[in-house]
Amino acid sequence: MGLAIDSIGIELRGELEDGFEEGFRSLFARRYLPSVGEGLGKPDIILERFKGESFRIFSSSYDHGGIDHYRLESPIPSAYGNEGPVFFLLQAAARAGLKKGRIFVTDSVSVVAGDSAVLFVGYPHTGKSTVSALALSKGLPVLSTENTVVEVREKGLYVVGGTDVLVYDPRIEGVYDVKLDYDETTRSGYRIKDLGALDERGKLLKKGVKIGMMVVLHSAFNCMEASFSRVKGRKVRKTLWYFSTALMKGLDYYEPYPLHMPMNDTILKNLGAFLERASENYSDRMFEAFGNHRAVFERVIEMALSEGV
Repeated sequence: MGLAIDSIGIELRGELEDGFEEGFRSLFARRYLPSVGEGLGKPDIILERFKGESFRIFSSSYDHGGIDHYRLESPIPSAYGNEGPVFFLLQAAARAGLKKGRIFVTDSVSVVAGDSAVLFVGYPHTGKSTVSALALSKGLPVLSTENTVVEVREKGLYVVGGTDVLVYDPRIEGVYDVKLDYDETTRSGYRIKDLGALDERGKLLKKGVKIGMMVVLHSAFNCMEASFSRVKGRKVRKTLWYFSTALMKGLDYYEPYPLHMPMNDTILKNLGAFLERASENYSDRMFEAFGNHRAVFERVIEMALSEGV
């Protein structure tokens, strides 16, 4: 049995007859795992599962014939009950992705504006989901909703994959008079929108969308207007180092605790290429944005369209 996270093939072995694999295809799992699909070809990850009452990883080995091997004990992955396997698999896929030149950028969303994409990054509760919902309300394609897969190409950085389940705060309905169709709600009342079946999004990701701008978000509902600060040179690399390595390095916490996954020469080479291209191409097109969600969003889209990048 197997599945794919973006272009990363995962072969599942062991005690799987209870539907363990399906736990990674739920709306909850797809909120964090980019582009979940069917596994094809040679795997990048082999995961052997044993049934158990709690989640723990008791064996890990790396780069044997190019494959990472893990053995774990776990119930079926589920929201609220057993979330650890989802975040572990995201970490494992991020490492495997780095070996293939696919950078898993955490805490990020990407929106198409004109012929290019705007990549928004930011720590939790800084407005990424609200900006995504605003984009949907304006008819703009949203390529990723939580984790974005980026590829280095000759002309720049391209969005080639990403999560397709958006969870957003319903306060946008009252504060910004924005109403969207949604599929479900969380226990806390947040709206859940499944973007996975949108044909336009799939076509855009298949060929990749060049990133025209990057924005580090610092927005909130009770702010006024919007202001921007340009990010240049070393600070571009410093900022993106965190967002491009956090998943693999286990900075995105899950219980009982994340693994410490090693970097190899290929990973370091691909990270270096990513950071170098980002610094070269985006020192004049990366900004920190502060203020009201809608004011920030409207100004960013205006800049993206006017620059035609």
